[in-house]
This record gives sequence, structure tokens and C-alpha cells, in this order.
Amino acid sequence: MKRNTLSFFVLLAVWPLLFAQASSVQAWNGTWQTAADSGFQFTRFDGEYYPGDGKVYFMGGRLGNGSTDGSVWSYDPRTGIYADTGVDLIVPISNYKMNLLEDASGTWGFYVFCGRLANGVHTHAVQVYYPDTNTVAQLNGADDFPGMTCSAALNVVYNNKVYVAGGYDGINNGGESAVFDPLAPVGSRWTSIGFSFTPPRGYIMGAVVNEKIYAIGGAWNDGSGNLTNVSTVQVLDPNAPLPTWNPVADLPEPCSSSQAFSFDDASPFRDPHGIPLAGRIISGCSGWPDENERVYAYSVDSNTWEPFPSLQIDRRDQAGAFIPPGAAPKGAMSGMCLWGGRKDYDANVLLTPENYEVYRFPWPMFLPAISSQGLP
Repeated sequence: MKRNTLSFFVLLAVWPLLFAQASSVQAWNGTWQTAADSGFQFTRFDGEYYPGDGKVYFMGGRLGNGSTDGSVWSYDPRTGIYADTGVDLIVPISNYKMNLLEDASGTWGFYVFCGRLANGVHTHAVQVYYPDTNTVAQLNGADDFPGMTCSAALNVVYNNKVYVAGGYDGINNGGESAVFDPLAPVGSRWTSIGFSFTPPRGYIMGAVVNEKIYAIGGAWNDGSGNLTNVSTVQVLDPNAPLPTWNPVADLPEPCSSSQAFSFDDASPFRDPHGIPLAGRIISGCSGWPDENERVYAYSVDSNTWEPFPSLQIDRRDQAGAFIPPGAAPKGAMSGMCLWGGRKDYDANVLLTPENYEVYRFPWPMFLPAISSQGLP
């Protein structure tokens, strides 16, 4: 038998053992890395990657002086260039989440629901940015959010629909869950799925893993004008006959106002040490009134949380987007990416983004590591 053929079989034999050991130890080896400053300075906003052109888009946000800017910006991870697209939202807002959906005409757009205006008033409008045409629109008023509020609510996309739960309008805590369907006729795009979302709250981190929706943490108004962060985590099966929010393991501490990244069981991504991210949620913690740097990892199979490498910069109310490995040159931002947010006080809006790089299986850096251990 040729030497390289023998080596191949040796590698096949040791590969599962090495990764099984890494998985059980869960010695997360990556670090969050800072990147070049962004061209904007937003907080209480969001970003999202568009596979159609390989760019990340941001639909404005709150500025350090308390005003609200509706400018739509793009970031190209291949060049590192930030650009103002030249278009603004019809109604500039903060406290929103972006959701990529396809409408009945086959057009892809980033949908945002509700949000806070510069004067503190909260809208119920649905607005859309269409990256292929660089245009914005506000949907017919008949498609406004029908509940009390959906600002700072949970927003997750599942099967080209957005599941919205909770919210906070500066006074009221939202407890309703509803589904938005861009393919439904005008005036019938929202469907309520009840009030089982408790406690009513906003500033929730959301994730979808294995066709289940997770609502992570959040904060609610205690009636005195202060927000109380919670460690509550709930899961919803959208395919159940009567979808209901059910409890799973709490966070290790109360958390809100951050971003979460989710990976199905079939996900090919691993951290730099080779630990599979499949079947996990990686969620920032943070909270009101003071931000922090802590991050936690949740395993769907074991229903447990554990510490994950901390951020480089304490922040909250930041944008987050996942840039697939290979969508940018080596050394550029990719993987789990964060932008903006605030630190210490509202006027201190952050310019410096950061990212946690991940690798697609098979891990390209692993084979040279095996060779350095004596295998040819």
C-alpha cells in the first residue's frame, strides 16, 4: 500500500476522535477581532448580509446627539468600503431589526417593522429597502403592525415569513406574537399567534435552529421608567398546530440589547479550534443600563449555556450580520460580525466593528496541523 494511501486511512481514523475530544472539552479557541472603523456612527440599529451582491446593508439608526438618521448604508467585505447608498427610509427609525424576504413579484427586500422616531414617538409602519434597485418603500397602512408595539421586538425569518414577538415603545411592554407574510394580499399580511410570550419585553435576541425559534433574554419596563433585564429563554415550534412559547434553560445571567447567531445541526461551520458550531446559538449578553462584553453559547441538544469568548469592546444596541467564509478576502471581516452600538453613555456611539471568524468544514487549517504532528 502506498504511503499516502495509508496516511489517508490513518487520518480517517483519528479525525472523529480528535473532533469528539474537542467537542467534549469545548475549548473555544477563537477571539473577536476589531476591524477598520465604519463610515457611519449608529446605535439601536441592525445590519444584514445580502447574498445577491455580497454586501451588508444598514437602514440608519440613532446618532450620538439623539437624532435619528434614515440613511441606508452598505458595506462590501471584499473591499472593506462603506458607502451611503443615497437613499433614506421614508420614516427614519431606530430600535429595529432587518429581515430579508421575497415578495410575490420575486423581488428581495429588507423589511423593518415599527421603530422609534427622533421625537420619541413609535411608528407601526412596515418599510422595505430593495438592494437590487436601491429603492425604499413604505407598505400600505393596512399592513401596519396590528398590535400594541413591535419596536425592539424579536424578529426572525422562517420560511420567508417574519415571526415577531414582544416589543417596547418606551412605556408599554409588548407580549403579542404575530407572523408577517409578504406573499399575502394587502391588508392580510399579519396573523396573530397569541399572547403566550411572557414576560412581555423588548430588546430580545432571536435565533432559528432546526426549525425552532428561540427568544433569548430581553428587558421589560418595571413601571418606574427603568428596564429590568431577564435571563428567560423560550422556544416556539412554528409548525405546531397551536404554536406556543415554551421555556428552555435560562441564560447564565440577565441579558438584552445584543445580537445572536444560530447554526442548524447541518451547519458546516466550526470555530478556529475545530469545535462544531452546529446545533448552537452564540448570543451576546449586554443589557440596560450598562453594556458588557460577555457572550454565551447554547447547545440545543443538551439545553445548556456556557461561556464563549468575550467581545473586545463592551457594547449594546449594536447591529449584527453573518458574512459567510469565502465572501471576503482572508483577514477581512467575515463570520459573526458586529457594528456600532453604544458604550458607557448614549453620546458615545462606537465606530469600531468586530468579528469572530469561523471556518467551513472541512477545516482548511486542520490538515497542516495534522501534518505537523508527523503524518505525511
